[in-house]
Amino acid sequence: MELGRYLDERTLAALHRLLPNFAFEPVLAPVSGLSEPSVTIQLPVPAGAEYSFSLTVQPEKQIHARLVNTEPETEYFWYMPFEDAEFKNSIELDRAFVETLDVIVSNETRIVQKHGLLMESFRCEYNTGSGWNRIYGMSALRPGGFKPPRITGAKRVYHSPPLVSACSG
Repeated sequence: MELGRYLDERTLAALHRLLPNFAFEPVLAPVSGLSEPSVTIQLPVPAGAEYSFSLTVQPEKQIHARLVNTEPETEYFWYMPFEDAEFKNSIELDRAFVETLDVIVSNETRIVQKHGLLMESFRCEYNTGSGWNRIYGMSALRPGGFKPPRITGAKRVYHSPPLVSACSG
């Protein structure tokens, strides 16, 4: 399936630049009420990673993380939406998407899950070598019907090595 059919040039070029030896396969899934399918691209999973990243490029750009070896339907985990309302135009949205993609592919990342009385929160960060910088955080009400990973205590930190070093060569 031709990846260029679903991606803008900037994102396609970034994927090929960052992960030149990886064969990307878009996964299409019907979306209720929409004529166009959802298009998702799974990124490679480096050895030792506790989660993997995927890119949703239609109908709205998003970056998702899923725990390795779990059923996707049963776990609620970190994601980052790129909504039109947050950006002045599609060029800025595409630029932010590619910049975030570059950060998560090129750096060690971690996702911090916090289990509160009413909220479950997830925060993704990347390691610069001199400390951790925030990429994006999100929270949801626990009574909302989603199923976050069960953790012992109030906090759990998940790790992933950089995808670039794990997938090059």
